[in-house]
Amino acid sequence: MTPTRCRRAFALLLLLGAAGACRKAESDRGGRAAAPPLDPVAADAESLGRELFEIIDRATEYRGSHRGRYPVSVAQIGIDSLTPATVRRLISTAATLTVTVAFRQPASRAIASCTAASDILEAAALNEGRFPLTCVGTDGAARVLLVSAGSR
Repeated sequence: MTPTRCRRAFALLLLLGAAGACRKAESDRGGRAAAPPLDPVAADAESLGRELFEIIDRATEYRGSHRGRYPVSVAQIGIDSLTPATVRRLISTAATLTVTVAFRQPASRAIASCTAASDILEAAALNEGRFPLTCVGTDGAARVLLVSAGSR
């Protein structure tokens, strides 16, 4: 991604954040807030998607201040690789970044893990905060799901 495209993506993300703040203010005034997804697959994908988005966003910020190099681990960007609920993995090369977030106890879930690359930031900026994730179900089947970046 060229510096110009990074700046454009960043500007779009700022606009999306401002729009989200306006929607939150509207819901605080009595407007209807969006209901959480009832589908367990969608709920699990949204949960993993929020974590993926945050990690990729922070890794991209890291890249901007480290001469175009992505971090080699999540610890390098100040994020724990283990949480009580998830395991986070980051794979980076000179030009690409791939992040996987998996549930530690997938038996009670519909989705075991989701993976995304750094291009989800641009996809979210262009698609009203929604971006595709490649998720693996607990049955082993891989599928692409469209999730929302949500509020951070």
